[in-house]
Amino acid sequence: MKKYLMLFFHRLKYNPLSDKRPFSKKGVAVLMAMTSLILMVYLASEVTKDTALEYVVNSQEVNRIKAYYSARNSLDVALLRIKIYQQVAGLQLPPGLTQQLDQLWQFPFMWPLPITGMSTSDSESSEEKSKAALFDGEYDHTISDEGSKIDINDLASPSKVLQEITSKQLLNIFEQQKEANEDFRDQYQNYNFTELINRIADWMTDAPDNLSKNGGDKRNSFRELGEDYPPNRGFRTIDELRLIPGMNDELFRLLSPQITIYGMKAINPNIANEKVIKSLDVGMTDEAVKAVIERREDPDKGGPFRGEGDACRNEFKSFVESYGSRMSEEFDKIPFNCTKVINFRIEAHGKSSGGKGAVRKKITAVVMDIKQTAAAIKSAVDKENTQGAGVAPGSKPSTPTKEPLPKGRPRIVYWSEI
Repeated sequence: MKKYLMLFFHRLKYNPLSDKRPFSKKGVAVLMAMTSLILMVYLASEVTKDTALEYVVNSQEVNRIKAYYSARNSLDVALLRIKIYQQVAGLQLPPGLTQQLDQLWQFPFMWPLPITGMSTSDSESSEEKSKAALFDGEYDHTISDEGSKIDINDLASPSKVLQEITSKQLLNIFEQQKEANEDFRDQYQNYNFTELINRIADWMTDAPDNLSKNGGDKRNSFRELGEDYPPNRGFRTIDELRLIPGMNDELFRLLSPQITIYGMKAINPNIANEKVIKSLDVGMTDEAVKAVIERREDPDKGGPFRGEGDACRNEFKSFVESYGSRMSEEFDKIPFNCTKVINFRIEAHGKSSGGKGAVRKKITAVVMDIKQTAAAIKSAVDKENTQGAGVAPGSKPSTPTKEPLPKGRPRIVYWSEI
């Protein structure tokens, strides 16, 4: 018994870390080494994971910045092209050359420059210049005419003629859609589009006693939108049109490609799309619209229409009537301009050259010549006042003095980034 007690107390006195038993530390040292190694591996893996995550986040941020400034650079090039066009258009040029100026803004542009269709030496030279450039992103842009669309804000224009013309153009779009689309006709056969157009005008007009063009208090139609409607101001975006009572998605999709809030207060038949041309008059035939498109794109068939004001409209009218169209008396009130393009829509795209992780950005901007647009409205109002005052039909309102082109880049009135 005594022996076992002495052995027990001896075990209690044993210290595995004592210097007297150096070989007893091997197991503990291995355990501590393995623990330290596991800890270091864990820390290294966490640091690596965090570093990789930070790299991905930061590289994507760099790609976003590259894509954004690629789009900005593309937009600046587009503005430069428009500025050059405006400067050259202000010069006295031969009639034949004037129609070629549109190529200054119409052709699409991209960087790096496309090499398709080039010779081998030109392709290699283009590739070398692209690689030598400090800019390693990609971009492109398109410029389209915005002014020749139907300006819905003209429903509340100071010019009564512009109000009437715009209302009839919108009505023609709906009526022609009913003729061309059987499903649309079945669904909207009894729909009163005139009331819808009047409600669009009610959105903008500040009529006495809130009188609606449909009769009664116009606020009743907008009651579901809240107390602040209608706002009695012009449309600030096309999307606001969707708020008009009675305007659904189908009708909005029909109108939106053909309307704008940045119109130039005149129709340019050399630029306007097919549906806008078709909406000019109920007597316009599909054959005439097709002939207009073919003529303005083919010099052998007559090329673009020429002239300003009445001269442009008369040439256009004579041409479409030769293809079976029968224009109404209201057609002669529509302002035409075959030579000027003053309002543009720019869609600039930028892309970072990052392979699968590439980022894309899009900037949409509208450039507007406010002075010329205001002058067009003033000219229309002066013409109405002149006719209303009983001035001889041959008389014309005074032509405003041509002002020099403003310095700096063209005036941007709309900007959107995606």
